[in-house]
Amino acid sequence: MKKKTIKLFYTTCGSFKDGKVLAKKLVSNKEAVCVNIIKNVESFFIEEKKYASSREVILIIKTNLERQKIKKIIKFIHPYKTPFLAEIKIGEVNKKYLDWALKVLR
Repeated sequence: MKKKTIKLFYTTCGSFKDGKVLAKKLVSNKEAVCVNIIKNVESFFIEEKKYASSREVILIIKTNLERQKIKKIIKFIHPYKTPFLAEIKIGEVNKKYLDWALKVLR
């Protein structure tokens, strides 16, 4: 029997507005129990062989979906052509929260 748990996934968006749209879709469709948005993150990267930076928001997605399923959903609804998505490995989630979250996601 598979153990019921909550997983965390990390992604970024270019604006708070885009992050809210993505979060609302995930929560409304019961694909996530909660999405935390962290505003005003400065990202530095290489684009077209040049140094660049931009403001982004971080989304931390709390879900019981498997990596492949959330990856497919994010690819479909994310505003970036090539979104970053990583699973954050966590330990055990407290039982009361886990029970509540799995009930919400039914």
